[in-house]
Amino acid sequence: MIESVLNNHVDDYKSVSVEDYIAMRKKHFAHKKEDFTALKPYQSIVVLALSFPLEQAKYKGKGYGYISRYAHGMDYHLVFREKLRNIEEALAKENIQAKGNVDINSIDERFAAFLAGMGFIGHNQFLIHPTYGTHLYLATLLVDKTVTTTDYLLDDCGECTRCIDACPGNALAPHSFDIEKCLSHITQEKKPLSTAEIKKFKSNIFGCDICQNVCPKNKGITPIKRSVFESDENAQIHLRTLLESSNKELMKRYENYAFAWRGMSVLKRNALALMLNQKDDSLEYYALKLSESLPNTPWLQTTINTIMKEVK
Repeated sequence: MIESVLNNHVDDYKSVSVEDYIAMRKKHFAHKKEDFTALKPYQSIVVLALSFPLEQAKYKGKGYGYISRYAHGMDYHLVFREKLRNIEEALAKENIQAKGNVDINSIDERFAAFLAGMGFIGHNQFLIHPTYGTHLYLATLLVDKTVTTTDYLLDDCGECTRCIDACPGNALAPHSFDIEKCLSHITQEKKPLSTAEIKKFKSNIFGCDICQNVCPKNKGITPIKRSVFESDENAQIHLRTLLESSNKELMKRYENYAFAWRGMSVLKRNALALMLNQKDDSLEYYALKLSESLPNTPWLQTTINTIMKEVK
């Protein structure tokens, strides 16, 4: 029954027992002192996967900021939440208690997916699926029954270091990851940007796809095409239009996109960094305008000051 319900809603799923998950977290992440209380009423953690398309429009160039591919189309959180609600309701009719979550929960989704045999975690820190590569969204479903699935054959990166070599922030190394150097992380953090960080902005205004684009495991993959996750005009943001719009206007425009979750001030900060590196002659005007419109945002003001020093 559980299998038929899941097959109707997701592209793939694998399961790990709550007991095994907790044991492995305590073994490998004891320093984090995690609270597993919410998991203990359940028997299984089922990791759910939805794939997203490979295709993306060619970058328009100067004056635009590209959005990382995973955030094209409708916010996957919204898509998954509806699916999780439908799954919970269908299982409840069979007296099966289930609780679904996407991102905002105490379960490490990628680690659970690895334990469940859905794929392996590569040097690029992504779960790599044998059919969908890194092009998949994950969610979890806690179930009060034992759910048994068959693991895929365990793969690994072998001798490949392409993502490590290509990473613009030198954030990757075999068996280690420095998140503070990761460009995707930097584009999403509400913090002042250093000169070195600002100079790493080339085309992306949110996220970074470099480590995925160079990964051989993404060659020949076949993600399922869904119109809801297809790229549209908002996959590339016109920088001047962004900076001329109020945060309220922008949130209304982008509310159903995954890149909106960090707020528009982060995107505007990143837009100025792109303008600096693209040598946009309107940078000073927009930097002053943004500074005046958001005077009580210290991390943004500090970044603007750093950018203006580079101009002068």
